Amino acid sequence: MNCIYIVLVDVMNHSSAVIVLMALLFLSTSGEALRTFSGDTISIVDPVEDDIFAAGNIVNINAPVDSAVVAGGTVNINAPVKGDVIAAGGQVYVNSDVGGKVVAAGGTIDLRGDVGTNLVAAGGQVSILPGRTVGRDALISAGNAVNSGRINGTMTVYASSFNNTGSAGKVNFYQTERTEDKAPPREDKWGGFDLFSLISIIGYFILGLILVKHIPVIFRTVDEEIRTSTLLRTVLGFIIIIASFIALLLVAITVVGLPIAVVSTFLVIVALMLSGTFVAYSLGRWICLQGKLKQGDLVCFTIGFVILNLLFLIPYLGGLVSIVSMSLGFAALLYAARRLIMASNNKAAALE
Repeated sequence: MNCIYIVLVDVMNHSSAVIVLMALLFLSTSGEALRTFSGDTISIVDPVEDDIFAAGNIVNINAPVDSAVVAGGTVNINAPVKGDVIAAGGQVYVNSDVGGKVVAAGGTIDLRGDVGTNLVAAGGQVSILPGRTVGRDALISAGNAVNSGRINGTMTVYASSFNNTGSAGKVNFYQTERTEDKAPPREDKWGGFDLFSLISIIGYFILGLILVKHIPVIFRTVDEEIRTSTLLRTVLGFIIIIASFIALLLVAITVVGLPIAVVSTFLVIVALMLSGTFVAYSLGRWICLQGKLKQGDLVCFTIGFVILNLLFLIPYLGGLVSIVSMSLGFAALLYAARRLIMASNNKAAALE
């Protein structure tokens, strides 16, 4: 099965260059000046003349930075940002001016500073406060949207309610239905577990067994990455997933980049679908090692797969486990791909 391994490494080589431009920036060995922060509460109090990459329960940017990619329960941008801000969180408060664009996703998003170029925001409540200015266009998707500022270009809003007391060069408002109004009743359940989910799980299990059997090297490499800084990998994965789709959206709207965006989106989705499979394998191997079970890869994968899917079924906790699994698996897969690509290139260089 060496040919399968070579083909997969080659696919990873090309897709990683196209799919996650931002992810490769974060993982690049040459990016020594990039500042990363992680923890429960993060406060940046000293100016950073470079990009920052932060994730935590509470993230406060209290000093000027060049640009920021941030994820957290609460995100506060309290100091000027020279370039772009990409933020995701339960609450995102942009309290200071941003020289470039703002791309934000969260439960509540408040714009309390000026934006130099474009605003892209998606959330339950998105508000542009009085006196604030967006230099170019604004694209908002929300349950409730409020504009009390000034949009110099076109303002496009998809929301169930929109209160516009501000101004814009042009306003496009598309009213959407409330989630509770359009949620269809589910009657195809077997005690809370539907047939489609069962078939899907069986399909993933069979696919996992096939992949583990024929490309164990990739699974073991991803497993090593999962065990290395597991918490950091999880946070990185969550941010990179968001950043990837934002980057793909920006590429797609250029029209010229649309084919690249379509293919890359497909590859990202495939990676996300397989992320849980890699995490299941790693969990199974860890359980086998802890229990001193001398079992093969297929048995360890089966153990991990069953336990992980049982965790998915737990109310509330299952959703969190699913997000962690997807984020951790995605980041570990990127790191593993990078390692395999470097090993492949070194091997090719040695043969020349």
